[in-house]
Amino acid sequence: MDKMIFNQVIPRIRVYETELLDKSKLDRMIDAITADEALKVLQETEYGNLIGSIKSADDYEIILGDELKRLFNVMYEISPVKVLVDLMSIKYDYHNIKVILKGMFLKEDLSYLIVPVGSLEYSKLKGLIENRNLSEFPQIIKEGINETISSFENTNDSQMIDIILDKYMFKSLIHIKNEINDTFIDKYVAALIDSTNLKTLLRVKKQNKDREFLKAVIIEGGSIDSDKFLDMLNDEIQNISTKLATSNYAEFIKSGIEYYAKTSSVSLLEKLLDNFIMNIMKDAKIIPFGVQPILAYIYAKETELKIIRIIMVGKINDISGELVRERLRDIYV
Repeated sequence: MDKMIFNQVIPRIRVYETELLDKSKLDRMIDAITADEALKVLQETEYGNLIGSIKSADDYEIILGDELKRLFNVMYEISPVKVLVDLMSIKYDYHNIKVILKGMFLKEDLSYLIVPVGSLEYSKLKGLIENRNLSEFPQIIKEGINETISSFENTNDSQMIDIILDKYMFKSLIHIKNEINDTFIDKYVAALIDSTNLKTLLRVKKQNKDREFLKAVIIEGGSIDSDKFLDMLNDEIQNISTKLATSNYAEFIKSGIEYYAKTSSVSLLEKLLDNFIMNIMKDAKIIPFGVQPILAYIYAKETELKIIRIIMVGKINDISGELVRERLRDIYV
């Protein structure tokens, strides 16, 4: 891919980066006495135009959903390579497909869980899946939906919906990655897979599942060989960080694994792995052209939305500022 085709869009990305929330704004939100006061801080920013659409701070998810939708609309509009944006939006397609299939199988209305981002609008997506009219879907997504439906019809096990579609989501990511053929994206996708596999290993150990189950849910294509995760299934938790000491994530996962051993919570590990990926993205700040700045901006904006959600949940539930800060991911700016 000719990296020079991004020359026209990079200046716009640099402007968008200046509009990201900085630490001082986030600190003011955290230090606000109430959720309404935290929202007033947001009103001073690019989010101000959206705040008028909600009745109270409890409706903050409406703002986040609208901003996520706006983000991808803008990125699809300006990116000279649409498949690059697909790399970041594909997870929302799969999320929405999961919601629709679970609603079908469990006979429940789960539309409130739908994310307003994806290649197809929700009502159309729902109609196509319910009517088994899958011709409009890419081949990998079509195969994932068919396998999920077949699995549930044979086993009635709703857990398989997530397991099967997560596998296919990463197949889609790898397909897109190979189409773009860029080393930065290779590194990003590998980090996503490794991160997912590590969290999966811990979850499977906690559930006392066997090697065959882990083999079925582990994702191929990361920088850490899948067999290594299988070999660690019967290890003590403390030994996992030792066995991954030569990986790219060694310094990030050590304290996360230690915390998990004490608490059985993956929260710190998830935060540290997210920070690892953010560090990859920060390299894009000095890149004058190519795919990196677009990808990094989308990731930075998604992280910002996660952080706002954590802060607002903290305010609404009267969680201390100290605890909220512990949960926050690194920011891009």
